[in-house]
Amino acid sequence: MNGYFVLYPFELGETLTKRINVGVSTDNSFGCELAEDVVCMEDIPPYDVSLRDGWAISTTEGNHTLVGEPVKNGEQPALLQKNGSRWINTGGFLPLAADAVVSDSDPQAPDFAADVYPYENVLPRGTEWTKGSLILKKGTVLGAGAQALLFEAGIENIRVWKRPSAAILATGHEIAEAGALSSAGRHSSNAVYLMNLLSGLGLTDTAIFYAKDEADSIADRLEVLAQSFDFIITVGGTGQGKSDMLRLALKRAGAKQSEDQTKLSSSLPFVCANLKGAVLFGLPGNPLGFVNIVQRVVLPVIWQSFRTDPFFVRRQKVFMGFDYEGKAGDICVQLAPFEGRVIALPVQKGSGRSSAFRDAAAAIPNPQGRRIEAGEAVEAQLFFNGLLS
Repeated sequence: MNGYFVLYPFELGETLTKRINVGVSTDNSFGCELAEDVVCMEDIPPYDVSLRDGWAISTTEGNHTLVGEPVKNGEQPALLQKNGSRWINTGGFLPLAADAVVSDSDPQAPDFAADVYPYENVLPRGTEWTKGSLILKKGTVLGAGAQALLFEAGIENIRVWKRPSAAILATGHEIAEAGALSSAGRHSSNAVYLMNLLSGLGLTDTAIFYAKDEADSIADRLEVLAQSFDFIITVGGTGQGKSDMLRLALKRAGAKQSEDQTKLSSSLPFVCANLKGAVLFGLPGNPLGFVNIVQRVVLPVIWQSFRTDPFFVRRQKVFMGFDYEGKAGDICVQLAPFEGRVIALPVQKGSGRSSAFRDAAAAIPNPQGRRIEAGEAVEAQLFFNGLLS
């Protein structure tokens, strides 16, 4: 067990976020969840519509020799003259008093419309929806199909759960801003990792910021970010060393820190706070700890701030490739195929090793801290990689 990474149980004593119901334009709603039912405001289609090119006629008449002007798509229908016919293209509104479309005949022919029945080649008014009918239920996530229905129904504005904004603040004297890397600095791979995961969740308002390891500089930056973002996730500076400035910066910025409510761990393995209405997570700079806390804590909390369904987790049957006997918690593992099985191997602790982005693939929950022997079948919860695959 020595050297394995385990995220021990913890419990935050207060609700971190609440979902906010907002009105948005339909063309800016893709990926959002409806906060209320959407009903149709009018009959759809609003008039009888031609389903193919042809001649609009009235089947109650036996003479259709008077040929009128062609129907222009998009125009509201005019009255069809008695014994008349008018050319109409697919999608055009039928003239008033017309009730069928003859698709392939000459109106001057003796047998024109002889066998046509009412509403042949016609989509009647209100066939899709009638005024007041339900189009989409509350809780529907607006994917391509659902959003297309809204546009078809002419719904211009809807109410959804607000998609949160998130700022990622990478701290450290050695961290260089994108494009400014020198031989003495390094980029924040943690920040880029998290940014891509947030994008995979559907967040569209995210950004990476930078600050040196100075309490005043970090505090100033946090206060500014709290005015514009719903979530702030900091990277680095969460330890107890002299150069770890996050907690001091939070105090100076006026943040209220959350406390761990469990008896199984003496303190949170990260910093959680509320700053002027923004939820803040202070995460370690160590990639392995960062990856595990992002996957098991940060992503689910952000998800629940704008979605009703639980955070999605892919599960897979695996076989332990090592004996585990330790404290309760989530055991971080890498996965490897072997003889037709998937074997779970421990991810070893290692300060600053970026291989965690490649190796940390899943967590095996073990809330009771029971002994798990090599070869035992267990369920692994796969880490989200920002993609659907």
